[in-house]
Amino acid sequence: MKISKKIILITMGDPHGIGPEICAQMLSSPDFNTAFIPVVVGDAEIMRSALDLIKSSAKLKVISELGDVQSHGKDQILLWEPLKYKGEFKAGKICSLAGAASIAWVREAVLAIQGEKAVAMVTAPISKESIAPTVPGFQGHTEYIGEMCDEPRPVLTLVHKNWVISHVSTHVSLREACDRVKIPRIEKTALLLHEFLQKYRGIEKPRIGVAGLNPHAGEDGLFGKEEVEEIAPAVQKLLDKGLNVAGPIPGDVIFPQLRAELFDGVVAMYHDQGHIVTKTMLFGLGEQRKTAGVNLSLGLPVLRTSVDHGTGFDIAWQGKADANSLIDAYELAEVLSENND
Repeated sequence: MKISKKIILITMGDPHGIGPEICAQMLSSPDFNTAFIPVVVGDAEIMRSALDLIKSSAKLKVISELGDVQSHGKDQILLWEPLKYKGEFKAGKICSLAGAASIAWVREAVLAIQGEKAVAMVTAPISKESIAPTVPGFQGHTEYIGEMCDEPRPVLTLVHKNWVISHVSTHVSLREACDRVKIPRIEKTALLLHEFLQKYRGIEKPRIGVAGLNPHAGEDGLFGKEEVEEIAPAVQKLLDKGLNVAGPIPGDVIFPQLRAELFDGVVAMYHDQGHIVTKTMLFGLGEQRKTAGVNLSLGLPVLRTSVDHGTGFDIAWQGKADANSLIDAYELAEVLSENND
């Protein structure tokens, strides 16, 4: 029997963090409408506790096989429980058993998409420290899913409306990030960003800015050689391929240019270069605690979007979490899934 590809899986994230709560918030909201079938991947008892926390009247339906899912009713939340969380519940605490469960749910979701049981996955936040005992050297969702898909270098991309930033490197030390600024990596990142902007934003010839690594983009080698030896040659190779690219441009200039819509997307050289400016713009961490933005993995055969924030252990299970970033991630997964049909 052909299994429905209308399912979007939502992994619960670390059970001790805010993941279950924001899943409950999004799926319980009367404003949440979707043409797809959302299915949470996680633990039913944890999800019921999250629904109780937010005083949701939604009913939880636990399913044993994704192939049995054809639709979902209003005020009903579907949950697939490929394995239960067997650890002691400790809100806001790092725990290896919680980490093991959270990454197992991610793995099952990837396998389900590979088996054509679902079309996409949306991931709630996980704790790298909690997962490390189970997956030594664990770097993050992007790299882990890349290994499962035999794709060693997927590209982490931050998306919010017209704000799109792809990263040459992500979860490595700053020292290693500098070492990874190489022509092939820069070229691959820009090409995937170009393809994304063309296919999903409908921009025929997207304008892409390539950031420098060093202050003032190196000042022609005075403050570092990476711009001269790696970034500028990569930009030239991209120009030779017909891409509309410019760079290297200093980091303190290129992001104001992106905000002014002089570019459709930017290639950042390392994690914090793109993340700090994005989260400064999109995160409200005062009393309102509103978040926005999506973490998208490019270059994978599995469609995956994610929240652009962490587990929030400091506010977990206190009714303070905000689901806006998860909603953004789900809505982008919808759009990308529709375009993949």
